[in-house]
Amino acid sequence: MNALVRTVELHLAVPFAISRATHTTKRVVLVELREGDRVARGEGVPDAFFGETPESVERDIRTGLELLPEDPGDLGLLDRRLSIQFPRGGAACCAIDVLAHDRAAQAAGLPLREYLGLAPASAPPTSFTIGIAEPEVMAERAAGAAAAGFEVLKVKLGHGDDVRVLSAIRERFTGTIRVDPNAAWSAREAPGRIAALVRFGIEFVEQPIPPDDLEGLRAVHERSELPIVVDEAVVTVGDVAIVADACDGINVKLQKCGGVAAARTMIADAHERGLKVMLGCRAAETSVAIAAAAHLAAAVEWADLDGNLLITDDPFRAVAVERGRFVFSDRPGLGAVPA
Repeated sequence: MNALVRTVELHLAVPFAISRATHTTKRVVLVELREGDRVARGEGVPDAFFGETPESVERDIRTGLELLPEDPGDLGLLDRRLSIQFPRGGAACCAIDVLAHDRAAQAAGLPLREYLGLAPASAPPTSFTIGIAEPEVMAERAAGAAAAGFEVLKVKLGHGDDVRVLSAIRERFTGTIRVDPNAAWSAREAPGRIAALVRFGIEFVEQPIPPDDLEGLRAVHERSELPIVVDEAVVTVGDVAIVADACDGINVKLQKCGGVAAARTMIADAHERGLKVMLGCRAAETSVAIAAAAHLAAAVEWADLDGNLLITDDPFRAVAVERGRFVFSDRPGLGAVPA
């Protein structure tokens, strides 16, 4: 098998802070499979929250490549194999699944969204993320996003004065705002914190409390004046039923659930249960990982796919973003090519 697996370090344009960490760089694992004149690509983005490291992801990708079927189109067989080897999904599983979908769509001569039956439907606009900083700095970054044409922001909270932050941002940004404390609040304090934000026209609150506090999440949901979307509390399809009565929507990340196939299953299950879905990403991803989710985005209500827009050294280009909207090429598969 003519495969190349490598870890690369990406550099964020500005320090990216959430409630539990600050990043200036991020290591991701890229995988390429060359077959004749075709090169299929995948990407695994480790997250320490889930116990992943670049080393563990790279090791698991190398082992997992053996699961690829001989027939590029036999994605069902691959999905069954991946579910056995990676029952909780994760970044390595995602890398292999994304590579396999890129490979299958290229073999069929179709862009991935067409291969998935999602074209020509439109994808929702992607939000642009504002990491935690001083309120004035966050407001300046929000103004920059507005100038670039973004209509939706995701604002990270969890440190400092939330009201001061949103007041400063609202002076510079009139579009849609979502907030994400990344589980920084307690179940007891969350309803009050949420109530204080209502006047800023917030679309929803993402993962307000720790993911292991399901009863607390139910209580917050019952008392919240804003919709609740869960992220860390829902990893794979089996988690959807568990949180369904405690939220209004879920954040599906390919890197969490294990790739395109797993994401499609989660999206379908969530919609059947009356939940909305956002496709999300991790703080820094290349255009390979982002493209996989972008091709799937027409199937969901919300997109938060800006991981490649937050870095300075993306080694690829695939799905462009213009004024917050995805612009797809007609290249087959992911459409990813070296930058």
